[in-house]
Amino acid sequence: MSANSSLDRMDNDDLEAVLRADDATATSFLRLLPHPADVVESLRAVEIAQWPRLLRLVADEAERAEAVALLEEPERQALLILLDPGEIGELVKNLETDDATDVIEDLDPQEQREALQSLAPAERAQVEELLQFAPDTAGGLMQTELAGVRKAQTVQDAIARVRELVEQDIAVHFVYVVDDDERLVGAIDVAHLLVHRGDKSVTQIMEPPVAKVTPDVDQEQVAGLFKKYSIVSLPVVDREGRLLGRILHDDVIHVVSEEAEEDALKQAGTSAEELLYRDRVLPIARVRLPWLITTLLGSLISASLIAFFSGVIAQAVVLAAFVPVITAMGGNVGTQSATILTRGLATGRVSLTDLARILFREFRVGLVMGAVCGVVVGGAGTFLFGDGNPVLGLIVFLAMLAAMTAAATVGALAPAAMKRVGVDPAIASGPFVTTANDIVGIVIYMSTALAFLDLLKTP
Repeated sequence: MSANSSLDRMDNDDLEAVLRADDATATSFLRLLPHPADVVESLRAVEIAQWPRLLRLVADEAERAEAVALLEEPERQALLILLDPGEIGELVKNLETDDATDVIEDLDPQEQREALQSLAPAERAQVEELLQFAPDTAGGLMQTELAGVRKAQTVQDAIARVRELVEQDIAVHFVYVVDDDERLVGAIDVAHLLVHRGDKSVTQIMEPPVAKVTPDVDQEQVAGLFKKYSIVSLPVVDREGRLLGRILHDDVIHVVSEEAEEDALKQAGTSAEELLYRDRVLPIARVRLPWLITTLLGSLISASLIAFFSGVIAQAVVLAAFVPVITAMGGNVGTQSATILTRGLATGRVSLTDLARILFREFRVGLVMGAVCGVVVGGAGTFLFGDGNPVLGLIVFLAMLAAMTAAATVGALAPAAMKRVGVDPAIASGPFVTTANDIVGIVIYMSTALAFLDLLKTP
């Protein structure tokens, strides 16, 4: 039985017992794991305090370094705190430039200088250049290791360059052709090299790049290009078209996965940091509390509004029965709109230039849904709670119509506004929109009730 199939069949308790055993037992188990991703999966079965010990038991330095590179950013940050500078330097030396940059970015300035000193001068210069780019941009994702040849070179030269990189365990999918000024002019699929004579010029078989990006392009746009063109490698060029590096599909998959997880956690009012704490109650509560406190403050505003309109409720107590209905429906509609727009912005299917059209669409959608729900709840208000008095039904109908229309519009507007000011739109589709629409719903409902109060029977 292979090690990875054994890993799949072990529950967390068994895995934890093996890893917490003596070093010889843990080393034997780790040696059987076929891939650094399996090492990462094993590490997650135990507390982070155990990770430095287990990593030291991984004999292959390259495998150990790659396992650290595969960790989620919060996990990697927590691990690096537990390692000494020498160990960090050894990890960085065994990583490709993009992964080395990710690790060094998680260090404080003094540790960054020490880690950089562990690199060869040429690689150090490349990593220092990559550190200038924001982590969530194309520059932050790219690596400088690539197969590049000049226009004047031959197929044989290109094959020699590919072999040189493969011997260093660097994946090569395309050979990039540049002119004398290092400007990208073409690309050649590695498999395409094998069907041409060695003395043939690379310019005779190259194709224009399917796509290319500059270093400042957002990582979500990069992911969109990989999805659109089904590519495995994307060249990065400066504004003059000079080739700087490449982005590989595995890094983009990692970005997409992280973005999806981050958005889901933000919508729930928490973060990936919580996943590090396992069964530690107080740290988990500390991660969750900020959004809960924000929601609580919003709820206190809602309570204050109800108290402000207490005179209206006192004259028609039955009005209070529909407050949770109005707020719940508004919150649900707002969350739907916010989630759709947030996802659209993340995938590139929606642009801020489309905002006016989207707001008008959501306004109309909210109007339709509000009318349908308003008829249902208005009928219930008239015949079940209002003793046949249509005024209560009319109040509830109008309030539901207005509240759901406003909620759909606010739900679409909030992510767009946050995107405009540089805040992650995912925050908008969580507690923020729900709380905001509670407040709006109460104001609309009570204002509507106040307008028709004289026509409503008092108990």
